[in-house]
Amino acid sequence: MAHRTYHCTVTTKSRRLSRQSIVELAIEVADERGLAAVTLANVASVAGCKAPSLYNHVDGLDDLLDELCLAATADFADALRDSVVAKVGPEALHSYAHAWRDYVLAHPGRYQATLRHMPERKSEHIAAANGMTIPAGSMLSTLGIPDSRLDDAGRALRSGLHGFSHLELSNNIGRDPASSFASVIEVLTSGLLALAE
Repeated sequence: MAHRTYHCTVTTKSRRLSRQSIVELAIEVADERGLAAVTLANVASVAGCKAPSLYNHVDGLDDLLDELCLAATADFADALRDSVVAKVGPEALHSYAHAWRDYVLAHPGRYQATLRHMPERKSEHIAAANGMTIPAGSMLSTLGIPDSRLDDAGRALRSGLHGFSHLELSNNIGRDPASSFASVIEVLTSGLLALAE
């Protein structure tokens, strides 16, 4: 069965099943109830059919979760790329960081899906994730970070943003997470600028 990547732009329930509509319904379930709730039974229930009907379009739960991962990664990448358009330096970094947090809070299930391990479809996942790494690299370059340190800078940026996101989704931030996130951005900005020196 040929595999395709879908962007998460449609969440309308559809009685007419297709591979794309099933992925979209899985996205809906993930965002509303968490990634662990994405089962064939739950997706079929939302679709208004029995789970065996889904096998006409997906090769089982792993196949569906893989498609969900690819779609979510592409969607997340679009949001991050759009956040840095026409911005440079610290302004771009701040916009990128806020876009990351805003996406995680608005689409927690999709965000969880982007972290799925896909060894059999690794190249597809890397291609989708390039939508995040390429604009991040360009944004970091505007901070004056040399090419030789961009990988390190990108990992530091992702670690800081993902770490905070994980804590916030787990309700482990406590009061005033927005203020704490501002501090994270401040620390990231200072640290990344230090790499440019």
